[in-house]
Amino acid sequence: MNPYTRKKRIVWLSLGWLVGVALLLPTLAPCDATVRIHLSKQAKVDAETITLGNVADILGPDPQQTDAMGGIELGRSPLPGQSAWVHPGQVASALKQHGWAQDQYAITGSGPVKVVRSYAAISPERIRSAVVEFIERHAPWDADQMKIRPILYKQSHQLPPGDVALQVTAPKHTDWLGAVPFKVNLLVDGHLVQRTSVPAYIEVWQDVVLTAKPLGRNQPITSGDIQTQKMNLARVPAKAVVRSDQAIGKRANRSIAVNSILRTDQIEDPLMVRKGDIVQVLAESQALRIATQAVAKENGALGDNIQVMNLQSKKNIFAQVVDAQTVKVDF
Repeated sequence: MNPYTRKKRIVWLSLGWLVGVALLLPTLAPCDATVRIHLSKQAKVDAETITLGNVADILGPDPQQTDAMGGIELGRSPLPGQSAWVHPGQVASALKQHGWAQDQYAITGSGPVKVVRSYAAISPERIRSAVVEFIERHAPWDADQMKIRPILYKQSHQLPPGDVALQVTAPKHTDWLGAVPFKVNLLVDGHLVQRTSVPAYIEVWQDVVLTAKPLGRNQPITSGDIQTQKMNLARVPAKAVVRSDQAIGKRANRSIAVNSILRTDQIEDPLMVRKGDIVQVLAESQALRIATQAVAKENGALGDNIQVMNLQSKKNIFAQVVDAQTVKVDF
């Protein structure tokens, strides 16, 4: 290689080295920077926002200055249990917005920083237990007649760290039978953070009165006409008769098939007074008692107010049935 070629090669190598150094200069820290910001590889946060102090160690001659720099917000934190990334460019942009010039600080560390949000884990078992406890304390049933089917809720929840409490509520106007959707509020330090719905199925077993034989219309009901059987009230009509003494002595007001659940709207008190019967009308007070005869203008059971006609005055009045021969009027 001749001397001219060798010299030319040296010049080109020198130029290439200078260009490489120039390309690297923007990433190097200024030598006269007063504050050093060293980015961590990973950081944890508890608050709603990420600050520079969360993701970097800040070193400088003025503690108040470095504390103020550490409080600079870089963006919103991820959701509890999730992560996000903070890049050096975000840090530089935030510093610029707060009046920091590039020659006043140096960012070291390769970045980006993985930021993980701390959380408190709420297991599905804890939520299920809270719902069962709420039902046992508030349901209007005795413990020995109530059965709560296993709750199948399987969702876990990630909440911000703090004092976690569960608040369970029942639907308005619930009858606490069958499938009931309960609302569960998840609170941290007294503040509502999440809410969820937990379905539960409540069985209540109670004696129910059934017909032991077919009943005809107006047929008086005796102990031999009915039977009792324990049944899940969720599958029983709301007006079901649940005690034998509620039916014995009354009469069916319609035809009822055998093995039917007896309802209160299917039975009534037997008639004591029938239309056309002659009855005694009583009107009495502490000082006076008046009695006269009247004819019933309509049928009536014990306690019914029926219309009767005074046989002397021929006037119609309303009176309460006392027994099969007597009605009473207010005096």
